[in-house]
Amino acid sequence: MGQAHFQGAGGIDLVADTFGDANNPTVLLLPSTGQMKEVWHATGRALAEAGRHAICVDLRGHGASAFTADGRYDLDAYGADLRAILAQLPSRAVVVGVGASGLAALLAIGEHPTPLVSALVLVGVTAWVERATLERINRAGEQRRGPFPDAAAALEAIRGMHPFEPAPTAVEKLLTAFEVGDDGAYRWRCDPRMLGAIDIPGATARVEAAARTVTAPTAIIRGSMNESVSPEATQRLRELIGGSVAFEIGGAGHHVITDHEDAFNAALLDFLERAAPRAPLRYESGSDPRVLRDALGCFGTGVTIVTTFDKAGEPVGLTANSLTSVSLDPPLILFCLAKSSANLENFTGARGFAVNVLHIGQQPASTRFTRKDGPRFEDTPWEGHRGSPLLSGSLASFDCERFAVHDGGDHLIFIGLVRYAQFEPHRDPLLFFRGKYRRLHFA
Repeated sequence: MGQAHFQGAGGIDLVADTFGDANNPTVLLLPSTGQMKEVWHATGRALAEAGRHAICVDLRGHGASAFTADGRYDLDAYGADLRAILAQLPSRAVVVGVGASGLAALLAIGEHPTPLVSALVLVGVTAWVERATLERINRAGEQRRGPFPDAAAALEAIRGMHPFEPAPTAVEKLLTAFEVGDDGAYRWRCDPRMLGAIDIPGATARVEAAARTVTAPTAIIRGSMNESVSPEATQRLRELIGGSVAFEIGGAGHHVITDHEDAFNAALLDFLERAAPRAPLRYESGSDPRVLRDALGCFGTGVTIVTTFDKAGEPVGLTANSLTSVSLDPPLILFCLAKSSANLENFTGARGFAVNVLHIGQQPASTRFTRKDGPRFEDTPWEGHRGSPLLSGSLASFDCERFAVHDGGDHLIFIGLVRYAQFEPHRDPLLFFRGKYRRLHFA
């Protein structure tokens, strides 16, 4: 088991436990509100054994993740965190959400203009809950604040959330929601401000609209004895999400993923093997461009910072990995710059540019030059007496006179005539592969 940190909405720190090889297809597991990432550990191990990469994350205000300064724990806040996590992954993931986190995932995915996930799994999710039932659950949730004198009292508070369902049996997993103080008392590992923050009836119309737009393969899993998620509500959700499938786990209530983990994991893996198989993903003209980007990400590259001077004589630059050697006679190299880049005018208006190939110690510089704001050259030593800015200590630097600029779809292709080059033969390159920085590994 490993650990990972993600930046949620507004930069909030979200902590996750990971299982399996990060190069395998990713499954992002979101616990229900009030639960911690540890409830997913058995599923994470099962996914890893099946050749997938599982990420079990604590929601904002839960467990190891940070509490919010503004106290926001509504569906949109959880959904914004999810979109932020997905943006930090190298390829599209399967998302599995339980209860309110599943509802937030449904909104975040259904309301986004482009596909965000390779598949979606909703566990115990409904937008149609009677207010009386919801108010009773919220009142019972208030009792979870504690502190509790012992484990038995803490478990009784959990059971009180759903008194008409089978009592949970995987008590050790549920007790991960509490920490034991020096006084022996059990205290909930959540920000109490999240209690009652989600208005499910108020979001019903949005959920219905979002469900109709979901195009990713979707599975809806329900415990047969879940009192607040009726079979009728599950069928209604299935009809709204075109092509979705439903699984019902016999004898299970709200705690289906922990009390019936074997049956749940079997249903999840069965769905994944059919809807998001580990066979190679395919891109065809007109299909999701994210798949093409993921395929191109399989080509490992070096990392460069391309630089020039603007009209005022100030250095400008950005990180790029599109360097290509074009010709030795004459000596030509090229890089590509997006037409949407804020630096496009600076490079089209300049007589030349430099390409600085980075070594492993220059990863911080690479990160600085990807940001829209903040210091770049102020924190990066450079020299500019030959032509364009050359970053000091780079693995290699090529100072070029502009030779040609060609149209390349949504990019411009800049070809440079190399006038000067220098390199350091005793350093290792900084590499980029599948959306992550890498380093050489020698046998």
